[in-house]
Amino acid sequence: LACRLPFAIDESDCVNEAFASYMATRDLGQKRIVDLWTYCYVRRYFLIKFLRETRFQASELDQVVEKTYRKVERAHTAIERHDRYAQWVSVVCRNTFVNFVSRRQPLTGLETCDFPAEELDRARDLDVNAGMIHAALLRSIAALPLFLQATARMRFVENLSNEEIGRIVGKRTPTIRAYIHKINKRFRSDPELCAWAEYLLRD
Repeated sequence: LACRLPFAIDESDCVNEAFASYMATRDLGQKRIVDLWTYCYVRRYFLIKFLRETRFQASELDQVVEKTYRKVERAHTAIERHDRYAQWVSVVCRNTFVNFVSRRQPLTGLETCDFPAEELDRARDLDVNAGMIHAALLRSIAALPLFLQATARMRFVENLSNEEIGRIVGKRTPTIRAYIHKINKRFRSDPELCAWAEYLLRD
C-alpha cells in the first residue's frame, strides 16, 4: 500500500501539504492520498511496537490499528493547524498505545510468573501505585489552565521533548520551557501529587 503513495511515509512535510490541500479544496484525490498515508503510518507504528513486545497478540494488532485509524478519521476535520497533520497523527498513535498498554497490563497474570511471593507483592504494589499516580497526574493536569493542559499532557504523560511539543503546538522552545516551569510550580502545590512524592521518596 505504501508504494502507492506519491511520497515516503516519513516525509511529513508532503503529508501536511496534502492534508492542507484537501482541507482547502475538499479534493477527493488528495483525501485518498491522506487516508492511504494515515493507514500505512498507523499500521507501521503499531507493527513496530508489537514486534518489540512479544506478549501482544496478532489479533490485538488489527484491533488497535482499526481503532486508531477510526479515531483519526473522526477527529481530523477539527485540527486547527492543517500543516501539523502528520505530527497530530503521531500523537494520536502514541496516546492510543499508552492507553492500550495501561488497560491491557492487568490481564497479564503475575501469579503465572515464577517469582518469589514477596516479589509478586511488590510488583502488584507497583502496578496499583503506578495506576493511582497516573490518575492523580491526569486530575492535576485537568485542573491546569487550558493553555497549559496540552503541554502538560505531552510532556508528563506522552514524554515528548520540549522541541517536539513546540513543533506540534506551534510555539518556540523557550515558550514551552516557560510553560513547563509554570506547570511544575502548580504540580508542587498539588496536595495529592506531593503526597505521592513523599510516599515514593520515603526510606
